[in-house]
Amino acid sequence: MRRERGASLVEFALVLPLILMILLGLVSAGVAYNLKITLTHAAREAARYAAILPTEGDTDAWLGSVETHLLADATGSLDSGLPGAAYCIAYVDASSTGTETKHIDETGTVTSGWCFDDGRGTKEWRVQIAVTRTSVLTALVFSKTITLRSEAASRYEVQVSG
Repeated sequence: MRRERGASLVEFALVLPLILMILLGLVSAGVAYNLKITLTHAAREAARYAAILPTEGDTDAWLGSVETHLLADATGSLDSGLPGAAYCIAYVDASSTGTETKHIDETGTVTSGWCFDDGRGTKEWRVQIAVTRTSVLTALVFSKTITLRSEAASRYEVQVSG
């Protein structure tokens, strides 16, 4: 019996790294999942807000207002300078092939185009919001960068003349 006293300590030392990897991996995955939920919420809320916000002929002001709402709902998850943080806001004009968009990536570059292909083409007036952010899953010695993306589209509810 006296010789087996240190056996449990040795077994614990062998199992401890595995337990720590699992625990750290669970915490890291929980943080990534929380970020995904935050991004999904922000995209949906911004799309709902944009769907009832009149453009009044000034789509730049409209895009700026939707951007402010999106960033507020993202609670810091899409702040400029964060690695892999990007978002796209699109106002799709069904009267032509025109699309007014604001697409901003982590470098602050603004471009135009649809945020994503939702299969509707130019059949209806709508708004599109897409958000992207990278997150790192860590489990002691293992690390993997993943990309989290959420998309939301909403029919533009404001009476459109034309």
